[in-house]
Amino acid sequence: MKSDLSNNRKKIPYIIHQVYEDMNGPSDALLEISNSWKTFHPEWKYMFWNKESIEDLLYSKFRNFFPIYRNYPFNVQRWDAIRYLILFSYGGLYVDMDYECLAPFDLILHDSECCMGLEPYAHALEYKKSFIVGNALMATVPANSFFELIIEDMVKNQNTVFSKFKKQQIIESTGPFLTTRVYNVYPNKVLIKLLTDDLVAPLSLQEVRALVDGMHTEEIKNKIDKACAIHFFMGSWHSQTE
Repeated sequence: MKSDLSNNRKKIPYIIHQVYEDMNGPSDALLEISNSWKTFHPEWKYMFWNKESIEDLLYSKFRNFFPIYRNYPFNVQRWDAIRYLILFSYGGLYVDMDYECLAPFDLILHDSECCMGLEPYAHALEYKKSFIVGNALMATVPANSFFELIIEDMVKNQNTVFSKFKKQQIIESTGPFLTTRVYNVYPNKVLIKLLTDDLVAPLSLQEVRALVDGMHTEEIKNKIDKACAIHFFMGSWHSQTE
């Protein structure tokens, strides 16, 4: 892979990427949330990645990575890994299917070559970290060196046992602890725009559950009113660790 380190004038392509590998397709609830990105970005290209298109990308551009991808013990590791490969190849904005858009992202991504959404601060506190660079909302130009470093880390650590606990192993090997680890050693941090949690992840998992249960507190309402997107943390991957 050859990264493009020199062209700071490149713009993030107006492409929205979403991944759902299950052949049964996303639920109606996820489709409704997903459609919010099309509503606020009618001029953007939308690319939906399923099992077939994912394998096409691997075979055409990342054939050496395919054995690593195939040998991950958990599906969620594959769901994590493929998003980095997609963004390295095409650039654009990746968002999880359970992420709702509340406002256009054109100005947020303007004049940036890489934007990473931070996880809710409450999640960072839970893990005794000052911040967590999330992987549920990311945007970049193609062939960005930060994403190249992420891919290199996955290759280097393909057999690394980070933890005996399944959830910890997943988030360290392919998830937001990976993106945070790479960010911490990345030499060109000035070129990465960290999108604050109040902007793109205003509610913690606990607050989302309270919202779903009908607890529409004034604090939660105020957080949503100030945000441009909200992550509902509906991912089924936690069941893979049980």
